[in-house]
Amino acid sequence: MNEMSSIPVRPIELAIEPPFRLRALEVTPAALEIRRGNDVVTLEPRVMQVLVALHRAEGRVVSREELLELCWEGRIVGDDSLNRSVSQLRKALADEEDVSVDTIPRVGYRLLVPKSPQTSTATPEPPPARPRLSFRTKATASVAVVAVCAIAGALALYAGSSKSWSASGIRPLTQEAGVEMFPAMSPDGLAVAYAAGPGFWEPRDIYVRNVSVGDATPVRLTQTPDADEYAPAWSPDGSRLAFLREDASGECSVIIMAPPNGPERFVSKCSDAYAGLAWLNPSTLVIENRPVGARARRLVAIDITSGRARPLTNPPPNMLGDGAPSVSPDGRWIAFRRTAALGSDSIHVLDTRTGATKGLADGGWKAVGFTWANDQRTLFFSSNRGGDFGLWAIDTMSGAAPRRVTLGMLPLGRLSADREGRKIAVETGRIQASLSLIDRDGGRSTPLLAPEGVDWDPDVSADGATVFASDRSGTNQLWVHRPDGRLVRLTDMKASYVFAPRWSVDGKQILFLAVIGGKTDVFSLRHDGSGLTRITSDGAPKGRAILSPNHDQLFVTSVSGSGWHLVKHDLRSGRSAPVRNTAGIAIIERAGDRLFARRTGANGIVEIDTASGAVRKLPTNIDVEGIENWAPRADGIVHVRGTGPSAELWLTTWAGVSRRLAALRQAPRAPFAIAPNGDIITPELIAGDRDLMLITLG
Repeated sequence: MNEMSSIPVRPIELAIEPPFRLRALEVTPAALEIRRGNDVVTLEPRVMQVLVALHRAEGRVVSREELLELCWEGRIVGDDSLNRSVSQLRKALADEEDVSVDTIPRVGYRLLVPKSPQTSTATPEPPPARPRLSFRTKATASVAVVAVCAIAGALALYAGSSKSWSASGIRPLTQEAGVEMFPAMSPDGLAVAYAAGPGFWEPRDIYVRNVSVGDATPVRLTQTPDADEYAPAWSPDGSRLAFLREDASGECSVIIMAPPNGPERFVSKCSDAYAGLAWLNPSTLVIENRPVGARARRLVAIDITSGRARPLTNPPPNMLGDGAPSVSPDGRWIAFRRTAALGSDSIHVLDTRTGATKGLADGGWKAVGFTWANDQRTLFFSSNRGGDFGLWAIDTMSGAAPRRVTLGMLPLGRLSADREGRKIAVETGRIQASLSLIDRDGGRSTPLLAPEGVDWDPDVSADGATVFASDRSGTNQLWVHRPDGRLVRLTDMKASYVFAPRWSVDGKQILFLAVIGGKTDVFSLRHDGSGLTRITSDGAPKGRAILSPNHDQLFVTSVSGSGWHLVKHDLRSGRSAPVRNTAGIAIIERAGDRLFARRTGANGIVEIDTASGAVRKLPTNIDVEGIENWAPRADGIVHVRGTGPSAELWLTTWAGVSRRLAALRQAPRAPFAIAPNGDIITPELIAGDRDLMLITLG
């Protein structure tokens, strides 16, 4: 027996790893940083651990098992977690010539670095412009040392006042299995509350943990059977915690409790379980809500004693509306996101004294979370304005353009800061959803593509080519998977969102929707990616665009002041007109020469005559649960029942007979496609990491 086999492998602790060089690259593990001259890339902690492990091996092959032991502390995780980390590492090293990560099939990986005087394990001199960062590790009696890391960049932010900020450090707050979301920093900055659960689509509970000790054991505050609890928010004095609870029937409630074990108190119903939550003052909550029968969400203030609500904002009725409220520390301002359409956000602030609102940043880029600095004027937010999600800041008083705080490949989500605005808890991590092929009868599911990012909205041509939207290149683009197995990117657009690609009947043209500058329009391109053309220019929110079988008409679902409806464009004359009796139709899909639709607020599928535009009921009523989660094929409608881990694919035939086809690992955005032979191409959730990190502002 090998005498060394009984010595346990010590997991990589980034805080104590020395810097090293890979040719012209300076790697600082403790800072999660790869530097090449003045360019800095920030890695996720797991990705940096993988790089350190491969570098230590000095060119030898490192097995997958060894990498899991070194970087995941031997925890049982799926292959997808390692695959994703290696993929991100390859992207970070892509610009350095001759430095690469080689895959050894069925064995593991090795780091290839040519031997040269530039390659050294000696500690490089720190760049003169970088401040020296100090690190500290803490341990408890039962938990190992946790690395305290610093983020690259340290970009100073001048908010038009005497204050400035720099993103000087970052470290993990949570690293448990499952997902941790909706961070809420306590006003004193000592604790963070959050929602956590075993995975996406599964019920979450509210937890709280100490911020000063990164490896502290979290305290579970709620454990309500069959309920999803999320969006915690601390009261201004830190004595109470408000959160949202959605029960098994989908009913949403606002709850208040005094942590850690105080009694709960019901405050009010919330008509939309999508709602966000914030405290306006000690007696008032701000919540996003949607009036019955309305499309647009709005912000309302709720008195926590009486439960009475009063409106705060009044978005245009054709928008998705207002959400993600964040109140400034003095209670004067409420920042919020106004969403015109899917993928098109703008940032607004509401003056609570006057009731006036003003827009700060538009351009249509997505904005996920907001939090305030302690100067009452600087707003931090996470957005994909730079192509990938990062931390940005904007001066709400000066009207200056937003500036990016963090650089690199660390995707950020919802945010929450303490009262001093010096500590920001933030969601990070990536979702992987890849296309799978399910036999027409549901007998077998086969991966169509190697998982890389999130794939959504597939459509299959007559010759079997699958076009789909994906962020696998780092930004939202269109891709095509050819029948010969080739994977080709079709677009390189500066769009905040690209979605709903649909083939023409002859497979020579692709129509799709893209959000550019906050406006949603229809675009087309040829099957090889050439000939990109903008077809519409009205910019109204849209859901689908499909060519008629003879290619002379374009059917588009669009939103006006009266809500969703169907518009028919004559491509020969250029004239457009709304189709009669199509109020509420948001989604249309084609099967051969037939066009089908579903209205919002109604579960039944209807058919649209492609010549006249007339809407007619099917001979047998076919109800589907989701607005998008259905597709027609020759023998009926394939649709999804349930959500998350309970989701299943079903077929309801034209005769009205329903049968189960297969279980489904449902992706966050789950429209699927039908292949010419009836097989089903669907995005399935492969992996979903969500952790919390702490950004320290210097």
